[in-house]
Amino acid sequence: MAKIDLHKENIQGLIIRGYTHPCSSHLLFSFPAAEKGKGAAAAFFKVLMPYVQPASVWIVKPKMMLNIGLTYSGIQKACAFSADELGTFEPSFKEGPASEDSQRALADIDDADPSRWLFGSGPGNNVDVVVHVYAMTETDLAAITGIVTGAAAAANVKELLPFDGKERLTQYPLETDRIHFGYKDGISEPDLNWPENTDPGDLNNFIIGYPNSSIEPGPFNEAVYKKFSAFMKDGCYNAFRVVYQDVEAFEKFLDDNAKDIAAALGKPSETAYAREWLAAKLCGRWRNGSPLNLSPDAPDPETADATVFEYVTGDAKTDDTAGMRCPFSGHTRVANPRDDKKMKIQDHRGRRIIRRGVPYGAPFGAADYKNEQGLIGLFLCGSISAQFELVSSWMNSNDFSKTYFPDYDTQDALLGNRQAGNNNTFRIPIPGREEPLALKHTLPKLIVARGTLYCLLPSVSALQSIADGSVAEL
Repeated sequence: MAKIDLHKENIQGLIIRGYTHPCSSHLLFSFPAAEKGKGAAAAFFKVLMPYVQPASVWIVKPKMMLNIGLTYSGIQKACAFSADELGTFEPSFKEGPASEDSQRALADIDDADPSRWLFGSGPGNNVDVVVHVYAMTETDLAAITGIVTGAAAAANVKELLPFDGKERLTQYPLETDRIHFGYKDGISEPDLNWPENTDPGDLNNFIIGYPNSSIEPGPFNEAVYKKFSAFMKDGCYNAFRVVYQDVEAFEKFLDDNAKDIAAALGKPSETAYAREWLAAKLCGRWRNGSPLNLSPDAPDPETADATVFEYVTGDAKTDDTAGMRCPFSGHTRVANPRDDKKMKIQDHRGRRIIRRGVPYGAPFGAADYKNEQGLIGLFLCGSISAQFELVSSWMNSNDFSKTYFPDYDTQDALLGNRQAGNNNTFRIPIPGREEPLALKHTLPKLIVARGTLYCLLPSVSALQSIADGSVAEL
């Protein structure tokens, strides 16, 4: 198949690369309604455009930069598209993550119910635009944040502060590449050979407007909607989701089960090892990043960043069809079954998601946010429903494969919503045992959604067309 060049200069940078800037913040804004929204968006974006970072390779890392996402309501307010054109968006994007259909997959219940979100649902919390700002120092972050908020105020664009109207969604500098549960983060992403030439099918699983996609990437009907198609070209969807991590419940779960696990492993005195062994089984990787399929017995610095491994190898020494190394409900195995043919998931490789994310909030016990801590996640895809929502549904109910019988109602060990009635007993196959080890202490709810937005990351030219008022003339 012929390769296709990416339009790197026209694609927003965070789609192609994971930034390594140590400081970032994610600012939420609402445009004025009706016709005033177009003028406000134009004035706001005109100031921001010089700082928009494309995917082009930089020679010197910018000390401060930004990328921009628009929700469906933001596009309605900022752009003069017809109802027919707007109607070509997939329903998930139009209706938003709090909608009944999307919630069938996300299943945000109890304290994660959309009515309790800090943004994205409810009166006064409707977001039109997200500005993702990145900087090399705290001083640079303050400078770029001041530019953005100053431009918003001048354009009559309202900023929404999710934490009690006082705090922004700002990155917290934890130990390098770690999240609050202690796992190394940012290891595994889809292997797309970016930013080199790439297969057009892979390309269109993430960026809109390229041929031969294995999924439907959303609105792109050039023959009928030429102007709208030009606006959508080189864009990408972003499921922007903020989740709280209950570190106390996580560490308590490890403590509660450590003694029984140590005994089951034949190492009754090694409860510290048993705690880390359980943490690895929950995730599918040791907390240093080593995947269980390559390092089943202990973390190994040599495999800490490993991404090349399979669950079905055909080699008796490494084959894991019974989940002896990585349990089937371990997070990494649910989120990316890889080559596991036993799972019988049609085209599961086309369901991958590009994830960018940073921790927010000080570690447990510190005063910041009153112990509020978690992850700011950007989940990039060509189709919200066929990628983000599908994989989310796998996490909440492992009913996508007969592999999970008889425990057909199990969930992702880390990210499941723990809905009442589900089987929350984590079963761990262990070599030499006839039956998997079923933990006496059931899985607690470890994450809580604080807010979710479905955004389009438009191309640089599309953003410029909003800034100069020519969006309807593309």
